[in-house]
Amino acid sequence: MVLDSPYEIARVDASGMLSMVLRLGPMISEGWHAAAGIHPPVARPTAAVVCGMGGSGIGGDLLQVLLAPASPVPVVCVRGDRLPAFVGPDTLVFLCSYSGDTEETLACGDVAVAAGAVPVVVTSGGRLASRTRERGHPLVVVPGGLQPRAALPFLLMPLLRIAAAAGLGREREADAREAAGLLSDLANLWNPEVPSAANPAKRLAEALRGTLPVIYSASPDTEPAARRWKTQLNENSKVHAVYGSFPEIAHNEVVGWDGAGNDAQPRSVVVLRDRDDGPASEGRVEAARSAAFLRARSISDVWSVGSGRLARVFSLILFGDLVSVYLAVLRGVDPTPVAVIDAIKQRPRRV
Repeated sequence: MVLDSPYEIARVDASGMLSMVLRLGPMISEGWHAAAGIHPPVARPTAAVVCGMGGSGIGGDLLQVLLAPASPVPVVCVRGDRLPAFVGPDTLVFLCSYSGDTEETLACGDVAVAAGAVPVVVTSGGRLASRTRERGHPLVVVPGGLQPRAALPFLLMPLLRIAAAAGLGREREADAREAAGLLSDLANLWNPEVPSAANPAKRLAEALRGTLPVIYSASPDTEPAARRWKTQLNENSKVHAVYGSFPEIAHNEVVGWDGAGNDAQPRSVVVLRDRDDGPASEGRVEAARSAAFLRARSISDVWSVGSGRLARVFSLILFGDLVSVYLAVLRGVDPTPVAVIDAIKQRPRRV
């Protein structure tokens, strides 16, 4: 099999995306420590807003669901260049741009400062770092040289640490240690040296080949992981993919499966599961499996592993990242280059 050939994997993955994915565990620790000594500029924020695009934006989605059970104030994610009208001096604003040159995030920073907020910036450099130093605002500088989508722990962990310091949830250092250790262990189980017969990530990539992947989270708590799967399949595997979340899709999207048999491209369903999904979620997933997903070529359940919520959601992310790279190898495409995105970014800038 192609995926059991180290030569073939290295030949296709010429830019080394697989090695970046396998480092997610150590990167969790590095990202946590990158924010040491950074203090939130607002002691008691009335809201938190996370601004970021693409691979730099998924950290905001994860922060939102991780803080939701305990945060006394709302956490809002902004994917664009416009901030909510409520942003002001009492708002904790995070600006996340791995490159530091994301047009929309730079614009959000200017608007936030004009509204009286003092943004906390997480970046590897670029114009965002320069502007932040000039303004004297809190700055977390993370290691550069990666694709933004490969730097997720660098972008999420500082947010978690600073949000906790601002009173938006409990302290997470023990969670970070668990997640880092777990992902290192899982990388050993799912890495390319493990043959397909014992490697579920490789087998799922084979199941998705030639189909439209449809990724569902069994509950809203794992929806950011489903979104991550979708975007990693887009960027790494260079395929279209769809994502959604129960219970919402049970009120609309499931009806679309009535016509799935007429599609030119078959669909494969992946359901992301977690021990906290609950019996109601279990019932909805099973009902959809028997009433709607019968037209799928394959249906796969992927369960999170680990103790804490951070470790469990990262286990889903690592698995999905590996699946996307293995699928890229099966399709014969280098996972790293994103030529279309690069071409769009080269248009004249407005910021």
